[in-house]
Amino acid sequence: MSALLSRLAEPDKNAPEIRAFEKKPSDEKKPTEKKSLTEIFNKFAADAVMHFPHLKGQLLVIDMNEMRVHGNATIDTAKTGLTEESALDYVGNHPITKEMQKDRSMSSLATRDPKKNVNMVYINDSVPAAERNNVSKETEQHLLFVLDHELAHCALKDGFAMASSPRDYKILLAESVADAYALIRHYQRYGTDGASSNKYVSPSARADNFILWGDSTHFTSFVLDAIAQRKDQIDFDKLTSEQTADLARRFALEYMPPQRMVEDIGRDFANIRAAFRKNPSEGVKMLIDKTLDPQADYYTFKFGSLWAKAFLDGKFPDGGDVKLPKAYLDDAAKKLAVREAEFDKQGVLFNIPQKKPQPPQTAFGLAA
Repeated sequence: MSALLSRLAEPDKNAPEIRAFEKKPSDEKKPTEKKSLTEIFNKFAADAVMHFPHLKGQLLVIDMNEMRVHGNATIDTAKTGLTEESALDYVGNHPITKEMQKDRSMSSLATRDPKKNVNMVYINDSVPAAERNNVSKETEQHLLFVLDHELAHCALKDGFAMASSPRDYKILLAESVADAYALIRHYQRYGTDGASSNKYVSPSARADNFILWGDSTHFTSFVLDAIAQRKDQIDFDKLTSEQTADLARRFALEYMPPQRMVEDIGRDFANIRAAFRKNPSEGVKMLIDKTLDPQADYYTFKFGSLWAKAFLDGKFPDGGDVKLPKAYLDDAAKKLAVREAEFDKQGVLFNIPQKKPQPPQTAFGLAA
């Protein structure tokens, strides 16, 4: 935090005033009714402390779109030393608030003030002004992904990491827990039928950011894929709040890649990164060819297949066209499906010579 503090300028006197959330008689809305940004944040803040009682009176959710604080009306003065009104001043003068007012490109984040026993979730993802009184379903889903991810940092065990640098491997556990929780909550809210391309719940997007932008601390692709693979086995509707949190952490601990694997993948795919920067379509071709190489090892195929699948429809995440023949992409998709079936069957023995199963023997040593 010290580095952040050193970069701050004087407060912007023209910045919008921090306001408390507008109290509404009811947060319940029918699916066809309009939802305002304030209502969505208000309900989320109330639900958060219901799911995680240990945060009651100690959680503030800040929407930087409208400069509103949610949760200050129920702040616990005995635990935090803050009142409903002083909580607004506290947030308004906080270094993160000032930094986000200056830089709208800053990522949303969660932080904890141990001196005041306050947890804060900052949402800095931009919402068009035209939507703020009638938020689209797509925007609402995106906001809830981000809110759930940041809430998990505050609420779940291992949600925060004691890291020595921004690229410390220790951070990966915290991000894996947060991503796992966000995906599970997505399935609880919206069901498992539709896939989401949101950056917080997409294995391919996390892989893309890891290789192309060096974001190793958010390399949660294997964790997210493991949840997606089991989504139809889990009765998400019956999970309690405690089970939801526990399941997210279980997936994170079980499927988070070890540090050496993260380092190896970053190194092994460096030539792919260089190709993407020169010619993205050529980068896709190199990625597909590397993944489908008959000599590809276990981790090369596991990672490459997660990333490559995102491009097989002929589109980049930003909507641009992958300039490769459709026949090539279709053929790659078929080959990838075959190899994935082999991978799923063989597991850690993928591409390793294996003995053929022996026929069962009778009591006299003869084949049955």
